[in-house]
Amino acid sequence: MGLSELDAARPEQDAETWAPTTVARKAVQGVLALGVRQVLVQGLNLTGAVLLARFLSPAEFGMFAIITFILSFLLAFGDAGLGASLIREPNEPAEEDYRAVFTAQQALVVAVVVTSWVAAPWAARAYGLPAEDTWLFRLVALSLLFTSFQVIPSIRLERHLGFNKLAIVETGMALVFNGSAVAMALMGFGAFSFAWALLYRSVAGAVLAYAVSPWLPRWHWQWELVRRHLGFGIPYQGFNFVCLLKDSMNPVFIGILLGPAQVGYINWALMVSAAPGLTLMVLRRVYLPAFSRMQDHPESLRQFVEQVIRASNALYAPIVVLVLAMIEPITRIVFGAKWLTAIPLFYLFWVGSIVAPTSVAAIALLNAVGRSRIPFIFVVIRTVTIWVIGAPLVLLLGSAGYALADCISTPLNIYLFRQAQGSVRFRILSTNVPQWAWAGAIGLGASAVSRRWPPAGPAGLAVQLGVAFGIYFLGLIAFYPATARKAWGWIRSEGWSLAFR
Repeated sequence: MGLSELDAARPEQDAETWAPTTVARKAVQGVLALGVRQVLVQGLNLTGAVLLARFLSPAEFGMFAIITFILSFLLAFGDAGLGASLIREPNEPAEEDYRAVFTAQQALVVAVVVTSWVAAPWAARAYGLPAEDTWLFRLVALSLLFTSFQVIPSIRLERHLGFNKLAIVETGMALVFNGSAVAMALMGFGAFSFAWALLYRSVAGAVLAYAVSPWLPRWHWQWELVRRHLGFGIPYQGFNFVCLLKDSMNPVFIGILLGPAQVGYINWALMVSAAPGLTLMVLRRVYLPAFSRMQDHPESLRQFVEQVIRASNALYAPIVVLVLAMIEPITRIVFGAKWLTAIPLFYLFWVGSIVAPTSVAAIALLNAVGRSRIPFIFVVIRTVTIWVIGAPLVLLLGSAGYALADCISTPLNIYLFRQAQGSVRFRILSTNVPQWAWAGAIGLGASAVSRRWPPAGPAGLAVQLGVAFGIYFLGLIAFYPATARKAWGWIRSEGWSLAFR
């Protein structure tokens, strides 16, 4: 069967089913369905990270960053953006598309796993690890093999905005990973805690994905289909790959040059500065499929983009500002005094976190309208900038040089925003300034209170943060009463049942 016949065989998109209003409604339903469960998932991840940071030394925590980076690096080679290409298809892909993509991905994954298995001894020597630690890297490679089997079931769910079922998979994976990693860390497994936990998580993810989205894997090699999806997929995955090159300065360059302990301090600072981004996890999963469904309705897409940027910044701003305002008591009480030395690194990484909500939406928008080369060009420019500035600064200033280079590169996001606005004329400043101004005022007040009455323990810290968040959201309700009433009315009439379905 040729490509033209395959295209003709695909089921046509039902215009009424996927009208802009329906897409927006399904997207909001997906956000709510994911939201309730993601509170549990991200709560588990954050709790696991806090416990591991308390139980492990900075060097062992640095190995966690190295192992995680290696898995992400292998995933970038094993996907080629084929999955994302299926998600953004306007019409439902034919079964031949799914099977051809599955076959191509499995061929890539097997090649990557075999290569990683052979190269594992070299990787252990590069980090100055004993020979038995070769299995750290081999366990990570095995986890990639099991992860590849959950790709197609997950893609099918994302295409139909079935995020309630996806949340079941992710909740199970978070339980398995964090439970096993913390338990093994307590038993003294050290860095092997992460490697075994990643393997257990990937097996659990594959089993759960097929349970909630049954699909029969079958081999079907058809280069014409694979090549068509690679046209979008390679630039899309190229973006992720170059992001890894940018991030590799810490686990690779700094890890080999300065040792795992410095990697651990940087990883902690990055983790804390990026922690507010957990609020975006729910929204970002919905962006690509929802924007893709609306790409033929420019005005509806523009309004929807502005709405999601406003919502994401409204959720994100108070968290990122309050973490900055109270970083010293948060570090001392939650993570332990051994991490106080890394607070200056946190301040530098924090600058880049300001633009995160809008950057995530802009990248998803460009990918949805088929301009995946723009995010790729952006991340190449930023990667080159960080390496050109950062490598000499690391040699001069140590780990602070990398954080400073990341801070200096933040204004490059303006290029990304301008390109996205060239596709859809959405507003940024007028959409975001009110939330950030109000969050800034709350942050100043919270900082003053914590300096006057320093929290002595977790309860005191929770009370101060809780009061600050409460005041922020009450202020939003006062500023946007009509929006608040509309959102609450929707939740009462439909949302809660969806969230717990």
